[in-house]
Amino acid sequence: MIKNEFLIRSISAVVGIILLGYVINVGKIIFLISLGLLNTIANWELYNAFKKIGIDIKLGYVVLLNLFLLFFVYFVPNIQLVFFPFSIIIMMSFLTTLINNDKNNLTDIVYTLFSFIYTSIMFLHFLLLRNLENGINYVWWVFASTWACDTFAYIVGMLFGKHKLIPSVSPKKSIEGSIGGIGGSILISIFFAKYFLPAVKPFEAFILGLLIGIFSQIGDLSCSLIKRFCKIKDFSRIIPGHGGILDRFDSTLFSFPVAYYYIMIVIIKGGLIWF
Repeated sequence: MIKNEFLIRSISAVVGIILLGYVINVGKIIFLISLGLLNTIANWELYNAFKKIGIDIKLGYVVLLNLFLLFFVYFVPNIQLVFFPFSIIIMMSFLTTLINNDKNNLTDIVYTLFSFIYTSIMFLHFLLLRNLENGINYVWWVFASTWACDTFAYIVGMLFGKHKLIPSVSPKKSIEGSIGGIGGSILISIFFAKYFLPAVKPFEAFILGLLIGIFSQIGDLSCSLIKRFCKIKDFSRIIPGHGGILDRFDSTLFSFPVAYYYIMIVIIKGGLIWF
């Protein structure tokens, strides 16, 4: 049974990496469509998770405005457009709950807005980063550093973990593993920048690795917090052996926004030029 489960997880991981590599390297409309699909599935997973505890997310509004936001940011890059879907989703959620006279109306509205932010706004930074000049390497840089954090945290935690990190949220994670994950993220960030982004200074790569090491783990723990709140193990079983989209992209939902603004301010605009 264990061997079969490991085999399924391994095959899914290989297929997933191949598909991800294709989408990232091709970019353009393929990247946009793929991101929209991932985001829509993530919206659906959150909808089902909260539904189990009696919270009704307005899924239709979230999905439509998510696709609207991705479409306009791709074709008409303008950060002011972010405010439009926020306004619409709040107004339409109020309208729907008032018409239906839902007893948990305010709760449903708050969680609808949260689901939009947690998925759509976070996933949007994948697109923003990929659309930058040299975006392919930037995206791979963030993915590689995030995966390194997850891998090193698991290995170090398994070998040396003694002190629990946040047992009420994730009982298996340890402080030692967390430190190992940050170290792995820094190591791979510097290594990747040296060979694929030679214009990036070692200190800049060190800081990015540090930020990703910290925030990717916050993303992982945040996802665990939501699952515990909704009393579920996985968000879905859409990826054999791995769970749902949110189960696999939980770390990157936090690492990509942080990396995008760091790269924009420091790498592109020269915010740390004094070093």
